[in-house]
Amino acid sequence: MYKIYINEKPLILISNKEINNFNQKTNVLLSRYAGKPKFLLNYIDMMEKGMKFDELVLFSDDVQQMYRDLKTIAPPVKAAGGIVFNNKNEILVIFRKGFWDLAKGHLHKNETKKAAAAREVMEETGLKNVEVFEKAGKTRHIFKNKSRQMKISHWYFMKANQAELIPQTEEDISEAKWVKPDVFLENYSMYASIKDLLQNLELNRTKSS
Repeated sequence: MYKIYINEKPLILISNKEINNFNQKTNVLLSRYAGKPKFLLNYIDMMEKGMKFDELVLFSDDVQQMYRDLKTIAPPVKAAGGIVFNNKNEILVIFRKGFWDLAKGHLHKNETKKAAAAREVMEETGLKNVEVFEKAGKTRHIFKNKSRQMKISHWYFMKANQAELIPQTEEDISEAKWVKPDVFLENYSMYASIKDLLQNLELNRTKSS
């Protein structure tokens, strides 16, 4: 299964065997993939314009081929970022362009995902040092700049105990702060992909050094 957010709603690609997981859901558009990328483009266009359904689920005999077809329409770009804890079990969040988010950014040439995640977190929040732990997950979303692209963000658990934060204003970050995970999820406006990621993680734990 692949979940790709478009205009704050998920496009979910599944195999035929997974259909039963979605048959009982309400306000979901469930459709067979016809095997041609142009049909994917029609669905993406519908989502970008604002569809009435909460989710769009496409199923196919070959979900891997369906995903490969999607990448011809929205070529992937890699990014990496961190879910950073302090010693109070708070997570580090940033405010950028009207949404609360987690620090992340694109990989440099020949840079590993883990190194990029640490670098981006420090650049965007002013942290001087972070300790990087295991992979936390992956998010995907499609956006349009000059052309469509699919950003694939790789997330890592991290730990840092520095209190003072300096938001990277040249990257349109106006605030960086520490906040309890449950408070963040319940009271802050964030991207749907970020909310989905955090809701599926065990956040109420303090990382040991």
